[in-house]
Amino acid sequence: MNQRTLDPEEEERKKKDGTYQKEIEATRHTFAGFTYDFIQRNTFDDTPEERAKIYHKLMVEDGGFKFWLATYKDMLFDLKANKEAYDFWRKQVLMRIKDPKKQALLAPEVPPHPWGTKRPSLEQRFYEVVDQPHVKIIDVNESPIEEVTATGIRTKDGLTEVDVIILATGFDSVTGSLAQLNIVGTDGGTIADHWKDGTRTAMGIAMPKFPNMFFLYGPQAPTAFSSGPSCTQFQAEWVEETFKIIQEKGITRLEATQESEDDWCRRMNEEWDATLFPMAKSWYQGANIPGRKVEPLNW
Repeated sequence: MNQRTLDPEEEERKKKDGTYQKEIEATRHTFAGFTYDFIQRNTFDDTPEERAKIYHKLMVEDGGFKFWLATYKDMLFDLKANKEAYDFWRKQVLMRIKDPKKQALLAPEVPPHPWGTKRPSLEQRFYEVVDQPHVKIIDVNESPIEEVTATGIRTKDGLTEVDVIILATGFDSVTGSLAQLNIVGTDGGTIADHWKDGTRTAMGIAMPKFPNMFFLYGPQAPTAFSSGPSCTQFQAEWVEETFKIIQEKGITRLEATQESEDDWCRRMNEEWDATLFPMAKSWYQGANIPGRKVEPLNW
């Protein structure tokens, strides 16, 4: 992550000299609404030495999401290019783990999915912490959980005694909260009814049968693939302009058309299928919810 404590004097200067205004404006023109964007070159346009230098700067020197979203433009679209990024990432991680078994679990030679197609977890000392000898890691793919007992968790390889169990069972991201709201459309159905056969929206901001209703930072918008404040800001500006037109023209009802929803869903799937994201089982596409339709949820 390369976090640091902010310097109050530096922050005050950036407010006064226009730095923040320039950075906010820059977020309007980037892939994910950050102040930085992909390098406008493909991975193999550079020599191995040039790639290593760029990777090192992005991951080791800069940190944050730059290794994900300020790298070569083909990293999330081309499998060979993605593997180059993964191999560099793995090399860096292996330097931080001494235990060979933990190395194989946490940074395997063959990636379980293309790098970056699941949410990269930003950390600072995670690998050093789990590499400690008193930390044990069990791969439940190889040794599935068979039973939770009064004293611990039993897997195929035996009983591990524990005092506390912390469950990470996934969450119904992007659509979950909206689908749980009891908002009824003009056809008598709820949002959950509208999505019973799959998520559908018009531009990730509205739906047919739900007039005068907009949602920000929701399904089929940039959302989890973007900076939240940037995405919400730009959507809010669009809604504000829409409301102004409504007031000026005396419009009382505004509703997305079925044609606009169909077109957006078609474009969503075309864009999604052109990337490496379908190769990962992730909450980006609802794959963490048993029985849920696996589909692109973010633009």
